Amino acid sequence: MIAARLTFQGKDAGTLGRAIGPDNLPEMDMKAEGEHLKFEFSVQKIGTMLATLDDLLMNLKIAEETLVCGEER
Repeated sequence: MIAARLTFQGKDAGTLGRAIGPDNLPEMDMKAEGEHLKFEFSVQKIGTMLATLDDLLMNLKIAEETLVCGEER
């Protein structure tokens, strides 16, 4: 079993968490606490971990870009 614990910090942590929530794995625990967005999950294979991290980071990037774009309008 390979486990990960990630924390992202930013003023829009809760909004970003709600935006990407539907894409999370069923066994992924996500919590927004103030300006922190925390993830905990575990997988069986390192390849699955890498793919999950890649998906998570890409989803956060897209959600953040969308949020910034909406603020500029």
